[in-house]
Amino acid sequence: MPAVARVLPEREEAQALIARLREHLARQGDAGVRPSLVRRGARRDSVPWTLGLPDLDRFLPGEGLAGTGLHDISPAAYGDFPAACGFALALAVRRLTDLREKRPVLWCRLETEQREYGHVFGHGVAAIGLPRSRFLTLILKRPVALLWTLEEALKSGCLSVVLGDVAVHTADLTATRRLALAGQAGSSAGIIVLTRNSSDSTASFSRWCIATSRSPPAASDLRAPGIPAWQVALARIRGGRPGSWTLNWQKDHAPSRFTLVPGLSGGALHPGAAEEAGSRAATQPALRAG
Repeated sequence: MPAVARVLPEREEAQALIARLREHLARQGDAGVRPSLVRRGARRDSVPWTLGLPDLDRFLPGEGLAGTGLHDISPAAYGDFPAACGFALALAVRRLTDLREKRPVLWCRLETEQREYGHVFGHGVAAIGLPRSRFLTLILKRPVALLWTLEEALKSGCLSVVLGDVAVHTADLTATRRLALAGQAGSSAGIIVLTRNSSDSTASFSRWCIATSRSPPAASDLRAPGIPAWQVALARIRGGRPGSWTLNWQKDHAPSRFTLVPGLSGGALHPGAAEEAGSRAATQPALRAG
């Protein structure tokens, strides 16, 4: 009985948030978010989900990132969590380059992480290329409630991408497998941002590790913040190859996409990849591990 008493408040809290989310989506009549239309419509993963950067996309499988799969992102060190969240949002924006994808994006946040790193800044979300009208957030207190909410949101079919702050100790193989299956059921992509760096096994299609990087100065004002920049490591991906790059984000490009930091082309994390890339890889500097 004591264990049940602890679980029920979490379930009730998550159910109330899901109900509010469904009411909000129901009001978005022009957003094409009705589950019945989503499931009976054209396949959402027919257009490759890539990063829009040939030097990086060649490390992905031919069909790109799994549009109905789960992907996990972890900060390289304490303090890199905001950078990991920014990269996750940029990936979500890349998912929306499929013009047939009209469903909004949901981010489920942990209250502990919000207290640690602050609220989502609406103008910043818009600046990275994600319209605020298509961006929803939920705040949850307990990691178990967040996992349940992520699963329900993914399989609802109402959302294009579902992001979530996930406590490392809850992101085991069983939990992530449930999220991966939920994404397939709802034709939605899931991106979990782990609260700390982890090497534990998950059921994710791809695993990324993100560290902060110095932004180039803004052209209009050298004292102003520059464009987003990250040190990105693709640690694991099904059907692809790991690699490491230093990337900028160019929202003004059409479509919004990543760009390599000038002078650093990026490179593979395993021997032999340079030979596979041909002579071009031998003439440009590359970031390598080891």
